[in-house]
Parts: sequence; structure tokens; C-alpha cells
Amino acid sequence: MVITGAGISCNSGIPDFRSSDGLYNLVKAKHPGTVLRGKELFDAMLFKDEKTTRCFYTFMAELKTLIERAQPTATHGFIRDMQDRGQLMRCYTQNIDCLENGFPVVQLHGTMAQVRCTLCPATYDFSSTLQDEFRSGDAPPCPQCTSNDEARQRLGKRSLATGTLRPSIVLYNEAHPNGEQIGAMQATDLRKRPDLLIVMGTSLKIPALKKYIKQVAKSIHTNHPRTGRVIFVNKTKSTKEWDPVFDYEVLGDADTWVNLTSTKLDDTKAIAAAKLRLRETIKREEEQDALSQRDDADKENRPVITIRNSFRKQKQKNRKLL
Repeated sequence: MVITGAGISCNSGIPDFRSSDGLYNLVKAKHPGTVLRGKELFDAMLFKDEKTTRCFYTFMAELKTLIERAQPTATHGFIRDMQDRGQLMRCYTQNIDCLENGFPVVQLHGTMAQVRCTLCPATYDFSSTLQDEFRSGDAPPCPQCTSNDEARQRLGKRSLATGTLRPSIVLYNEAHPNGEQIGAMQATDLRKRPDLLIVMGTSLKIPALKKYIKQVAKSIHTNHPRTGRVIFVNKTKSTKEWDPVFDYEVLGDADTWVNLTSTKLDDTKAIAAAKLRLRETIKREEEQDALSQRDDADKENRPVITIRNSFRKQKQKNRKLL
């Protein structure tokens, strides 16, 4: 199982939002009278104000343009290779850039490939026409809602509210529209008992994802105590709460790590030797465990035998005295 965050897309061509020519400054230039911090552009509360809503739509249009120019990284290719070798159970991603397409992926925060209505269940491709409308700060009306309303008016019925289109991503302070299905999928994957979890490019801040990572790690360590591993790859070190969760922590660029790992995996002789060493290590550990269990059993039995013998000897002495 693989879980990914924004860190694996850093080398894809999507620049830092906070750079001098980044998206935040571009949005500020188009909407100079509105002040928004970076995180606020991904918060559902912005829809309560018309000015911040217009900023949001401009930002999403520019982000969509950058995503269309981006290219999958070495890390994306590494995950795809795992899928091709039949080793990938599932990839859960926090990313909305769609660069994980091509292998089983669950988009925890939605996708920029589509837009959805704010009122009805309708979804549409995020087309260039919609990008142009978004870029001006406008929220396009939902075609499905508009069609339904026009049909009612032709029948002489009262008009209904019409929704608007927005990117099909999950913002802070709103629920995932497919939350129940994702939860069921995560439970199913836990029952499959994965033996390896690789977590890459995430700051481990989202509570729900933190909980799931710990659940998967516990399953791996319980069901595969000798061979199961949990690996964390990120430029920033994790906090102490993750010490019992991760078996290995790689501090650095995800692409650098996957390139080194891929080179190792391509060395068939080295892999065969490593497998042999692992089997020998497991065998030694099993033998040591068996010896320890026998020693523990002996220790438990010895005091009982000693007490009984002492009791019998004392009883015999008492008889002689009598």
C-alpha cells in the first residue's frame, strides 16, 4: 500500500504557490482588494463572501493550467511499476493534480479533472471553457440545474434554485462527497492484511489520514511481525509520535529515493542474496523464539516442582519426629 502527499509532485513542474511568481501573488494582482492567506483559498468558509469566492475561482483556473502542464515524476513511475509487477494493493493520495492516473488510486481530497454542482449531483469535465469563466472569478451556472428549471418553467411550475459549478475537490471544513465509499474501501484493504506501507511526501497533519496510517501500520506489525515494514519518505522529519509507527524514515527527496531503490531492485543478484539473508535471519529468529519459549516454560514449572518436593520432605520429617 502507498500513501502520497504533495511532496511527490514537487518535481512535476508545478511551482511553489508562495514564490514571487506563484499563484498566490497572481491572485492578489487580479483581486487587490481581497486579502486571503494560502490556506484560506482551500477553506469552504470562503464561499460565504462574494469577494473571496471570486478569488477562489481565479486561483482554481490558474492551478488547473499549471496541472495541465505538469508531468508525472519518477515517484509516480515507481508506483506505476509496482502496479505492473502486481505488488500494489492500493494508492491513497492527498493530491488533486491527477498525476497518479494509471494505477489504482483513491483521491482523498478530490480531483481537478472535474467540476461538480454545488446543489445537484451533476459532474462535468473541467474544460478550457470553464477555466476561462473561472479565471474571471465567475461561478458558472450548472447546466443540469438550468435545464431542470427551464423544463419546470415550460410546464408553468415555479422556478427552483440553480446551483453553480466548482472544482470537484474537498476543502477544509467540508465533508468528502464519497466519504462513505472511501471508508468502506479502507476497511476492506485492512482486512487484506498488507505487508508493506510506503508513506511519501506528506506532512502528516490531516487527522483522518493520520489515524488510518497508524491502523495500517498496526495491522502490518501484527500480521507480519518478521517481514512487514512501514516506510516514511519525506524532506521533513516526523514527530516523536510516529517513532513506534515507522520502521524506516528516509529524509530527502522522494524521486531520489525511488531512483536509488529502483536501481537496487534491478540488481537481480543482489535481490536474490538479500532474500536469502532474510530467510536465514527469519529462521534464526524462529529458532531463538522456540528456545526462549521452552526456557520460559521450564522457569514456570520449576518453582512448582520445588515447592512440592520441599513439602513432601518436611512432611516426612514431621512423621519421624512423631
